[in-house]
Amino acid sequence: MAIFTLDGIAIKNPNTFRIELYTLTKSTRVANGDMVMDFVANKRKFEFGYNAINGTELNKIIEILWTQLATTRQCFHTLNYLEDGIEKTARVYSGSIPKNLHSAQSKLWVWKDVTISLVER
Repeated sequence: MAIFTLDGIAIKNPNTFRIELYTLTKSTRVANGDMVMDFVANKRKFEFGYNAINGTELNKIIEILWTQLATTRQCFHTLNYLEDGIEKTARVYSGSIPKNLHSAQSKLWVWKDVTISLVER
């Protein structure tokens, strides 16, 4: 069973999955030096870590997040995942996708230490 989907397409389950919670605010200093701050929104950042992933599995993710972007111009994607048995959804955009070549001894390359960061819209 796939725990993670991007735009309805199942992707390989990561070795590590991290959710970072943060609050967006708008802040400024007033004349007396005090900081004033307004709440904007609570957001999440999702980090997928793959110790090793083959080219076919990684290219499936890259196709959704990066390759199609030039044609579709759709910067935001739908992430669905299970958290404690509850299906959750977020509209996200992709950060950088660093990858290190592990093995190219066959037609199917294997990448290591791949990190995919998705930031909530």
